[in-house]
Amino acid sequence: MGWNDLGKLVAISCIAGILNVFGLLGQEKTVTGAKEGNLPPAYTLKPVFRTQIYYNYNLYDTAFVVRVYPDSSIKKFKRTMTYYMTFVQPDAPKNGFSFIEVAIDSIYYKFEEGQNIYEFSNIETASPGVFKFEDFQTYSVPMGVEFTIVYSPYGEVAKIEGDRLLEKRKFVDTLKPAVTDTIWLYNWTDGLSDSRLKHIGDVVKIIYPSTPVFRDSIWFSPIDLYLDGLIVYDTVAVKCTGFSNNRYSIEGVFSKPISKWKKTKFYGVKTLSLPYSIETGKGNFQQILSSAGIVQSLSISLDIALSVGGEKNNFKEYLTKKMHWEMVKSYKFK
Repeated sequence: MGWNDLGKLVAISCIAGILNVFGLLGQEKTVTGAKEGNLPPAYTLKPVFRTQIYYNYNLYDTAFVVRVYPDSSIKKFKRTMTYYMTFVQPDAPKNGFSFIEVAIDSIYYKFEEGQNIYEFSNIETASPGVFKFEDFQTYSVPMGVEFTIVYSPYGEVAKIEGDRLLEKRKFVDTLKPAVTDTIWLYNWTDGLSDSRLKHIGDVVKIIYPSTPVFRDSIWFSPIDLYLDGLIVYDTVAVKCTGFSNNRYSIEGVFSKPISKWKKTKFYGVKTLSLPYSIETGKGNFQQILSSAGIVQSLSISLDIALSVGGEKNNFKEYLTKKMHWEMVKSYKFK
């Protein structure tokens, strides 16, 4: 999705939240040891992946959900996931476009609801029944998937592609005429979708200024995230809050998250067609970027209140989402 598309979706949100954002950024604490006073008067920020260098990134993803029904009954559950990934840019950028190959090597999954716990890290130690558990079937699809993220010269994700990804998608398409299980089809089409894979593999997430950034500068960037079946858009206010040990600390505040409706699988619900909308949302993020342009880590925290359903099947869902991408190591094969 380009600047124009995102701009249309989030322009109202940006205007509505712009005044609050300046105040929030002023109140936030900077990273320990990364003092704003250490920032040069002007500096350039540009995330990069070095050619033929392999990067191991882990994504730690936690979702805590409280669902409240009209009769005041409550359902609570927690989903914890870790994605273990390998990144490499095999060739130099072409006409400004960078092609980053991503492999989701393995996952860790844990679901907790009351006394019920489902856990998976490998076949040998998996919890009994986890492979038939509906939530695991929805969230395990990206495991083992390989794809390519294409970054434009402006730093945004221009495309998700890859021969092996295309093969998987074509295989699912061949099964569609014979499969009557709509949930199964959703799990696989959504699990292999651009939005799902982009969210997992894109560690940059925001657009950086193409011109030098001045100390005290705040800029605005579109952002889109895949949050438990929802595609959430916003405009974030971004500021570099410090520089220490050759690393920039970059922080941002969400203004007003919104979501464009699509078919979505809510846990425990058999239909994919429930209407939903975000009533309230707030959050922030922090990215650590080395002076060489390598994303060392990215943390995003969001609290979202959803109104879900129609006349017969409706509830309020309160989602607390915490995501942390971390570069574990980098290496080069000789």
